[in-house]
Order: sequence, then C-alpha cells, then structure tokens
Amino acid sequence: MTTAVLTRPLADCQRLSKLLQDQGISHLTLPIMEVTPLPDSQCSPLPTIRPDTIVIFVSANAVRWGLPQLKVALDQVDGCQVIAVGQKTRDTLVSAGIEAQIPERADSEGLLQMPALEAVERNDVLIVKGEGGRDLLGKELTARGARVVEWSCYRRVWPDVSLTALDAFAHHALVFQASSGEVLSRLSELLAGAGKRDLFQSTVIVPSERVAALAERSGWRSVVRADDASDRGFLQALQSLRAPA
Repeated sequence: MTTAVLTRPLADCQRLSKLLQDQGISHLTLPIMEVTPLPDSQCSPLPTIRPDTIVIFVSANAVRWGLPQLKVALDQVDGCQVIAVGQKTRDTLVSAGIEAQIPERADSEGLLQMPALEAVERNDVLIVKGEGGRDLLGKELTARGARVVEWSCYRRVWPDVSLTALDAFAHHALVFQASSGEVLSRLSELLAGAGKRDLFQSTVIVPSERVAALAERSGWRSVVRADDASDRGFLQALQSLRAPA
C-alpha cells in the first residue's frame, strides 16, 4: 500500500488530509514545520506602497500574515502590480479580493523570468516574505536597478518531532511531502538523525526543479516534481504514482 507522509504545518496538513481521506488515500500527518507571525516588536515598519510599486508575495503564508497589514494601502493605491509566486499564493490573494499575476515556474527563478520584472530600473519592489529564506530574488532585482524592500511578516519554527509513527508503516510504500527546500533539508536531517536513512529509498514529492536537485544531492533515490507547492500539485503527483502502469 502507498501511504503519503504530510510534513507541512498542522493546518495545511489537516486541509490536505481531508482531500486524501475523501479519495481513500492512506496518509500520515507528520508536521515538521510551524509558521508563526513575527511579534510586533520584531517587525520592520510598515512599508510604503506607491502607484508604481510592484508587490511580490512569495508564499501563501506571506499573504496570510502580511496582507491584513497591507490591504488598505493596496486598495487605495492605483497602478501597483501584485505578483504571487504560484497558484496557491494567488488563490489566497484572490480570496481576499486582490488580483495577482503568477510566473510559469513557481519559484524565485520563475519570478525573475516574468516580463513584469525584467525592466525594473528605478521601480519600487516590495517583497513580502518570511524571516530568512532565499535571497536570490531581492539580490537580482536590486542588480536590475530596482529599489527593493524585503518585508518579513512571519517566521518558520522547527519543532522537535518524533518519527516513531513511521514504524507502523514499515511495510508501506511511503511517499514524503517536501514543499520547499527548507522542509526537504529538515526532513532529511530528521530521518538521518533517527537512524532512518533507509527511508531515503522512498519517494519524495517536491515543488520545483531546484528542490528536486537538492533532493538528489541529499541522497533521495526517487524524486517526483509536482507542478507547484499547492495541495492540487501534490495530489496530482501522488495520483500519478498510484496510477496503474
């Protein structure tokens, strides 16, 4: 039997768990990351949004924690462009009444290939993001002449996680979820630390070519790339594995 191992924050796992349950797909909820808003005392001042500002949301969590503070300005300022890193992020914005463009490829590399971000000299670009993370997007847009502000509104938290629940699925074909490079690295670290390197022989579903390359370098033997990091993308990739040959 194939069993999916869900590793996103608990709320995301619960949402995806319901989808898998409705389809009769065996799965285990194993959140290895949590997301929390930055305390007010640690947040940077609220950024200014002008008519020529390009606002980039790099994740659905950036929308969840950042949009409530930015929405009044976005509603009042005409002419600013809003860009989402992928479909899930755009859907989250649309549900809040904000239209957004998305790249063909749902990562920083894909964003940098968008026509809207090619000629940004003297443009204000606001990147709404989590604390830390990759710096490729900000660095490259700055090199293109943009005035970049990176505004962090949440942080990732890595709790201690017991992997003993995996033992009950020793005879299952496990398929792990790794929705970002950071989650993949943490998952690999946890498995290795628990003496479960044999599970690197299992399949891991990742959201992009970059994370797929990281998985291969980390020793994963079977890496499947979903279209993006959304629930839909993961489910489609999982169903492709379960489909008869």
